[in-house]
Amino acid sequence: MNEWSRRTLHLVETQDYLDKLQEIYPNEEGKRDVEQSILNSIRQSFERRDEMTLLSILLDLEKFPYKESYTAFLRKDRTAIQRNPKTVQRILDHLYEMGIERVIGGVTEPKEANTRRGNQFTDWAKGQFTRVSIDQFRSSTSGVMILDASEHEARNFCNTEMGVGITKRPDMVAKSGRKYVIGEAKFLSSTGGNQGRAFDDGMGLATNNSGSAFKIFILDGIHWIEHGSEQHRRIDYGTAAIFSVLLLQEFLNNVPQ
Repeated sequence: MNEWSRRTLHLVETQDYLDKLQEIYPNEEGKRDVEQSILNSIRQSFERRDEMTLLSILLDLEKFPYKESYTAFLRKDRTAIQRNPKTVQRILDHLYEMGIERVIGGVTEPKEANTRRGNQFTDWAKGQFTRVSIDQFRSSTSGVMILDASEHEARNFCNTEMGVGITKRPDMVAKSGRKYVIGEAKFLSSTGGNQGRAFDDGMGLATNNSGSAFKIFILDGIHWIEHGSEQHRRIDYGTAAIFSVLLLQEFLNNVPQ
């Protein structure tokens, strides 16, 4: 187990870990707001069997009422609705089978906690570390700072300047003195499903051996006490830098140059 993982485990098991963590990851209901006028339009078109209006409204919303593989395509190309009547009818039939209350419940379903947590980490990091442009970031040689750039710019910087070879921007692109540090930040409350995949994303970056940057996985949540799980074993028997956000400041202050 990495030294920083060992220190996190000690913190989790002996200190007020959750109390401290709430300052960074406050609990939120994650309500998905949909205007009442839109909900009223959904009800009306559903009751009137105005199928094209109903489908059009639902495709405009952030959350479709149920997990449907073809909605992304239909959102992108609305003309495909007319060309694919069997697919559209299948979707509409499923909506009517659900009933209006489940349809409404589906579009207003709270966002998954892991989706919200990423923004919470970013907001916290903005208040903790100096944010600088790409040019300032590249030329800096002292102190700790984070890159203030778009997702596209940050990803390209990681690939061209650090040689990491990634397909999406990490949650954190930092620099300590002359050394680059990139990492994924996750607060996870379960070991399966989407959160299991989020764990794999973080591990994938932390164990990425390409390029010149330090790679870390800023992990918080249940994995530190799930001693029998496959994920905990990967932490226990691995050497990657995986640790709590509560140790991030100290880690960045002590990165070897």
